[in-house]
Amino acid sequence: MSCHLSYSLANDGDKINYLETYMFKRILSLMIFVTLIFITSCKTTEVTQSKKQEFTVDFAQKLQDVLQNGTIEEALALFETMPEKYQNDYSMNLLHASLLVSARNLEKATEIANKLDVIDPENIDTLVVKSMIAKASGDKKAKSEILKQIIAKDPTNADANVELANEQMLRKNYKLANTYYGKSLQSDPNHEQALFGYGQSAYYNDDLKTSKATFEKLVEVNPNNALGWAYLGKLAGEDENYAVATKHIEKAISLDSNYYDFWVDYGQYLYYQGKFADAEKAWTKAISIDDQNFYAYIYRAALYDENGRFAEALADYKKIVEVKPEYYYAYESIGMLAWHEKKYTEARNAFLQAYKYNKDNISYPMMVSATYLKEKKETENRKFLVNVLKNRDIKTATYSVIRLYYDGVNPSAVATRVKNEQNLNSRGKLLYYLALYHEIRGDDQNAKKYYNDIIKLQAPMFFEYRLAEWALQDLEKGL
Repeated sequence: MSCHLSYSLANDGDKINYLETYMFKRILSLMIFVTLIFITSCKTTEVTQSKKQEFTVDFAQKLQDVLQNGTIEEALALFETMPEKYQNDYSMNLLHASLLVSARNLEKATEIANKLDVIDPENIDTLVVKSMIAKASGDKKAKSEILKQIIAKDPTNADANVELANEQMLRKNYKLANTYYGKSLQSDPNHEQALFGYGQSAYYNDDLKTSKATFEKLVEVNPNNALGWAYLGKLAGEDENYAVATKHIEKAISLDSNYYDFWVDYGQYLYYQGKFADAEKAWTKAISIDDQNFYAYIYRAALYDENGRFAEALADYKKIVEVKPEYYYAYESIGMLAWHEKKYTEARNAFLQAYKYNKDNISYPMMVSATYLKEKKETENRKFLVNVLKNRDIKTATYSVIRLYYDGVNPSAVATRVKNEQNLNSRGKLLYYLALYHEIRGDDQNAKKYYNDIIKLQAPMFFEYRLAEWALQDLEKGL
């Protein structure tokens, strides 16, 4: 088992972005602005204060309250009563437009954005709002162009650089993404999303030292950043320091207990410490959060499989191919377990599916052929292997083994070619099918000999190694 997941800005890659940060900043600044208005008004003792001024203060108070405690809808409703004093106020209109984007009222947001151009033509924040609108409308080209305009005016603009970096992350241009995140941090060293992205892109660039330092900075800036703690766990896992990794991922889980990926990685760290029961619980928890994500099933199935809990393993493998049909490794495992239980038709169907999704792995058609031979379906076997033999190099040991299963020609010559195969994994695979051929034909002596040759290789980087172990056990028992 290995650590597999890289926590993204969001699972869909594009959900958390500079726009949210920007809007928060704008709301915060406006709240301060509103508060100042209120304080100033309270210090004014002149009787000449009109009802209009009182209304203005009341509006400011209400807006502040709604921004702190209410909903977007409530804030937008309040804007419908905005006093004349604020009608041409840039900050108020900017906030209004931002809230409209969040509410997906893009037509009205565009109208106000155009108004901002009139109020203050040089203000860069107008471009930010327009990029928000472009993003919400799905116009990636327009968004990218606007972001470039922002960068042209302000090369280290933190939020715009983060968004450009996010785009590059989605394209897997990790080096360029890292550059953009770095520019963002030049103007705002504590920018959370920039820190996260910088650390993540460094991780993808195999700069683990920088990645670790960045995530340490991130959790220093915000100790409640769950993703930061999760990545620190991941980095500790890369160093095989699973106790530390466990500590960090537990911190992440304490901050966000419903994040699927956290529980998957938690299970891995526990597994590597030999805490198999706890690992199983962690993966089961992940499945309870999202039963349509296949990763937790993979790890739990492997755990069941390793511990001889084959029925439970088989159930998980079948769930994997239900939610992820192209994941041929699961079909491979289903086929192996069915073969072990001597359910040859079920094994054949599984290996046929694996072969469907991976035509390059010769193991799958060989296992299909073996099931036919086990069931003494010689005609079906030949029909199947005719297509497998097409376009195969006749000079290879692989071709010789396939041909052996096709017509049984000269097993001793095939054995010589297999033993001369230089690659250990390839030799091990082919030795298995040589051994299995002899077993199927009732030659247990040669079968045992070749199965033992496989074990002696000590190179179990092919699933047939396990099948060879099972076969030897059965032969020793006389099964």
